[in-house]
Amino acid sequence: MTQRTSLATFRRSIPALALSLALFACSDDKNNGGNNDKIEGNSLLLNFTRNRDTGELRWMHPDSANLSNGALAFEQDSRVSVAKENIFVLSNLTGAPGTLACILPQDIGDESKIMQNTLTGANPYEAAVIGSKGYIALYEKNYVEVFNVSTCAPSEKIDLPTLEEDAPANASTIKASGDTLLLTLQRLENWAATKPGLLVRINAKTKTLIDTIQLKLYNPSASVLSNGKLYVSAQSRYNADYSYDYTKSGVEVVDLKTKNSEVLATGEQLGGGAYSIALDEANQILYVSTSASWGSSPVKPVNLATKSVGNTLPDILDASDLIFDKEGKKLFVAEKSGLKVYNPATKKTTTIGNQDELLPPSSLAIVNF
Repeated sequence: MTQRTSLATFRRSIPALALSLALFACSDDKNNGGNNDKIEGNSLLLNFTRNRDTGELRWMHPDSANLSNGALAFEQDSRVSVAKENIFVLSNLTGAPGTLACILPQDIGDESKIMQNTLTGANPYEAAVIGSKGYIALYEKNYVEVFNVSTCAPSEKIDLPTLEEDAPANASTIKASGDTLLLTLQRLENWAATKPGLLVRINAKTKTLIDTIQLKLYNPSASVLSNGKLYVSAQSRYNADYSYDYTKSGVEVVDLKTKNSEVLATGEQLGGGAYSIALDEANQILYVSTSASWGSSPVKPVNLATKSVGNTLPDILDASDLIFDKEGKKLFVAEKSGLKVYNPATKKTTTIGNQDELLPPSSLAIVNF
């Protein structure tokens, strides 16, 4: 497994020994039956769970109080990504190319309809979709991998700009805005972030570089696209003894029209490096998982109008991923102890049910179809 500098990967331990990536349905007693739950409504909360040995994709309607009974198994070093009306599970095996699984939300209970293909590069991190093509950000590679959304088959590559001599691009996020791909790149030397991150814009149709925008903060980790602005979190940099240096971390926003970047909150203001982020567009609140020490990742709100950091959300100690449900106006939090939901209206955090004996959540997404 290629080393990453994100907190989620920093926490990774020995990958699963099994080399098979075949999907299968869990139907043991704890799940009360396999994947055949009836899909209600036109929205799904995707919850990828994992431990040292294996991983499972779980799901539920965002308004439900419980996870569905169904589950799909994947290699443990995987994450779920959503683009348009498509669900993608990006998996990586040690020393081998990554694997892409494509799932239509209405077919999530039928593993026979799920497509899967091997990628050319390792460490797939996030997928974006423009038209009939998908685009994958690969860590430690100098290209974007392109695939056919209908067949889930890789097709071609788009080169990324060379940043340093013999240094890989280290793409950490990818988003699509019209025909433009937006990639955030870490700039590392011997795994240390020594320069501010970069935002690279690529014309997907012509497969050519539009421009690069230097970010103000180091080590970009996650991004959210909203109304012509890209919000970017910057995680801690790790010292030689693996202690955290968050002096160049925080959250910033790039206006894609003017190419201007503005820091919204520094690591010092947040009390740690910034990792996963989720945006409440209606109330202009950016939720940020922060960390200044191992095993502690609370979530804090940042008011975009005042650029002020609010109080830590209750009952959330170690968040690995966040996603905001704009329809239900709730924040879902993947925490080591289970999937939780924070209600901004009541300012209370509750735990989703039907999680007994399940693997810890690590990656979240919401798909509307």
